[in-house]
Amino acid sequence: MQIEIVKNINELRKKIDSACMSGNINPNNLTLIAVSKKKSHELINIALENGIYDFGENYAQELIEKSKLIKSNKIIWHYIGPIQSNKVKSIAACANWVHTLHREKIITKLNTECEKINKVINGCIQVNISSESSKNGCETNELMDIAKIIKSMKNINLRGIMALPKLTTNKIERAEIMESIKNLSLELQSTYPDATSISLGTTSDFEDAIIHGSTMIRIGESIFGKRL
Repeated sequence: MQIEIVKNINELRKKIDSACMSGNINPNNLTLIAVSKKKSHELINIALENGIYDFGENYAQELIEKSKLIKSNKIIWHYIGPIQSNKVKSIAACANWVHTLHREKIITKLNTECEKINKVINGCIQVNISSESSKNGCETNELMDIAKIIKSMKNINLRGIMALPKLTTNKIERAEIMESIKNLSLELQSTYPDATSISLGTTSDFEDAIIHGSTMIRIGESIFGKRL
């Protein structure tokens, strides 16, 4: 398994470099987040030893357990799943980034829990870019209102937006959706210049995401292999 993961990482980096070259993008400005849900701490350590330091978790309980087991001061934990109110305290304690902020109640509670432990956490607003009922996130016309709420919080640092575009094999449609996400990011930056992060792109579409301005890609399968 170790050999396979190392091979996967090397192949992924080549694809990332190629996409960056196509989009005239500096690869140093791109963060690769290894999505490690349902993966053991042993597999995470293999990725860590091979230069990946950012890891994304979808479930609070997994985040808690893995953050206790992996004692590296280099690791950066990203919470990328739906947030339940009763898990906010744990997420505040363990995560460095939260990518799925879109509800005022959760934002306020996260700020309170971070304040209790004297911590400032990085936050991205999740936008439901395709208005899909199966996905979380604010509507595009709610983005600036949510941003204003986050900016009023002392213990959350507004860093940008996150999106999960609908799956499509139509490259023109995919490009249009990703371009609209980039434009939303520019709208956000016009008021909040430091909110430059765009969390966009997974195993199936990360190359297009990079070309269209993503600064953070979330990759699971192309690193750890297909989930069983």
